[in-house]
Amino acid sequence: MKRAILALTFLAALAWAQFRESGLASIAARLEVTTEPLLPARVYLFKNNRPFRLSPVDAMLPLRTDTFYRERLWLRTPTPATLEVTSNDISHFFLLKGKAGFDLPAGEYRIEAYRGLAYKPVIQTFTLDAGKTTNLKLRLEDWTNGESKRYLSSDDHIHLIRAPQEDPIFLDWLEAEDLSVGNFLQLQRQMDAATQYGFGPKAEAKRTANSIRSGHESRSEFFGHINILGGRELIRPLSVGKMYANTPETFPYPFVLFDQGRKLGATVGFAHFRGSTPHSSFIMDVALGSLQFTEVFQFGKLWKDEWYEILNAGFKLTGVAGSDFPVALNRWTSEKQWSRWLPLLGPERLMIRAAAGPSAYEAWAKGVRNGEGFVTNGPLIDLKISGNQATATTRFFRPLDRLEIVANGQVIATAGPGPSLTTQAAIPANGPVWIAARAIAKPDTEGTPDIQAHTNPHYIRWTGEPPKRDARAQLAARWQAEIDYYQTAPLVFPNDAERRTFFDRAQQALAILRK
Repeated sequence: MKRAILALTFLAALAWAQFRESGLASIAARLEVTTEPLLPARVYLFKNNRPFRLSPVDAMLPLRTDTFYRERLWLRTPTPATLEVTSNDISHFFLLKGKAGFDLPAGEYRIEAYRGLAYKPVIQTFTLDAGKTTNLKLRLEDWTNGESKRYLSSDDHIHLIRAPQEDPIFLDWLEAEDLSVGNFLQLQRQMDAATQYGFGPKAEAKRTANSIRSGHESRSEFFGHINILGGRELIRPLSVGKMYANTPETFPYPFVLFDQGRKLGATVGFAHFRGSTPHSSFIMDVALGSLQFTEVFQFGKLWKDEWYEILNAGFKLTGVAGSDFPVALNRWTSEKQWSRWLPLLGPERLMIRAAAGPSAYEAWAKGVRNGEGFVTNGPLIDLKISGNQATATTRFFRPLDRLEIVANGQVIATAGPGPSLTTQAAIPANGPVWIAARAIAKPDTEGTPDIQAHTNPHYIRWTGEPPKRDARAQLAARWQAEIDYYQTAPLVFPNDAERRTFFDRAQQALAILRK
């Protein structure tokens, strides 16, 4: 008898929990959503043309960024099928397994589905009736016809706290964004932020085609922000200076951190192109060759003019792309509309043509160190060199305005408009040449970023001599101004020897720039 009473009590409690979650079933509608093929995807729901929440969801990530990066996943179940990411009162939903069920009021609806950059948006309208179940198939079409699968796509700059038990969820999220590699970066603003449970291969979360690797963003108000990707250990101090570290000490600076990072197997470079601070050691590190990349595509901006200046001064520079998540999402949605076309992770991404192998991260990092790939927020693009001929191709699922071949900063061939474009040009016959291809289209939503793609450069007859001597002279003048600033700035080194070493390196860079 007691067992029967306990069983009835349990069933009553379960029924009450379900009622509290979904209400009276006869006056609600049930929506079952499945993608075809069955793939994780990002979705948005609209009722009467207004955003409407999908409910219930299994996991939530509420973003209220305050520069301390403490947001955590909230789970209703340890193996969620759905994830809701909220920012500035806008919800972004993920079908982590490619299918899920929701309880909704009856009415007229529209659903939109997105998956990375290689799939066409899916938009369907439907009607839900009370007391009935509607099965909805979202047919995902790869407009690249599988070509994108030959690349490893990446976001080099993600700030999310990561614990071991959350790895499967984050990997599902990467798959929903069709993103091969996510670099999760710890950082410091007074205290540790976006903490990672480990570093190096032992803390790499991976599947056949996806990888999450820990790294860190080290920040200085005097020298700029840099990214140390994939190293075996965390390098402390993570930040220096009173703004970021509650200490007046300003050592180590990027050159030192880059050297330490490479010794730990990391791939190293500047964040936010030149570091996102009024003063930066970026020019010194370029001249001394201590960095392996810089972020050239971020927040919808392609830093092409600044990139070209470095190349024209005779220095090789590999471009990567990173979201600085969740900064971009929070900043963008507080000021203007976030294009639903853009993924949350990897809205701008570097594409490296390589197989994942045992580790997608390691294969991608090798490509970065070799200067390969292209950055994009949509189109595929390629540049091939054969003898003295350069051939560029690009395509997208909607028309592009133009495709261009650029040599030493000058457009030497163009094609367009159209969804699939090809153009050729003869490579300039004399002197050192860097050559690249770029494509552009205006956005389909007002206030959202231009659609762009840009290859990393090929280098022809490259000896380190500047293709444009005035570009190097301009860098020298700017670096001299930075040295003048550093002479009077409140820099605190561990000892006089380290201070002398810094200024010796600064003068060494200046001598190179004045050659």
